[in-house]
Amino acid sequence: MRLMNRSLACLLLLAAALPLFGVEPGEKAPPFANPDLASRHVLSRDYLGKGWLLVDFFAADSSGQAVVEPYFRDNPTSLTVLLDRYQATVKRYGVSEIPSLFLIDPAGIVVLKQVGFQEGLYERIRALLPADD
Repeated sequence: MRLMNRSLACLLLLAAALPLFGVEPGEKAPPFANPDLASRHVLSRDYLGKGWLLVDFFAADSSGQAVVEPYFRDNPTSLTVLLDRYQATVKRYGVSEIPSLFLIDPAGIVVLKQVGFQEGLYERIRALLPADD
């Protein structure tokens, strides 16, 4: 019985640590459901597996979101901007540092993970995307 309790405790510790490692290239992108700036819920199933998707975490706490919402209201964009008030998607993707960016291919697989800013990032992304005809 003690061995079983120890095994269970080890499995629980391992399961608790998994989100710390985050999603890595080659893995399936986790699902998400987050409100956009107009408070409409956007589901990952509407995007994942239907084309290339760039998921960029650039403000990961409520104080950051207090800046994000007014910024995009004053500076409209054609991008879909989602909010993660309860950190559910941040936890699913294992985001530990801002910014963190994930490029997801049409099959729903993460092909690029970038934590922190890096010079030449946009060139790396362009190189992974198919060339326009």
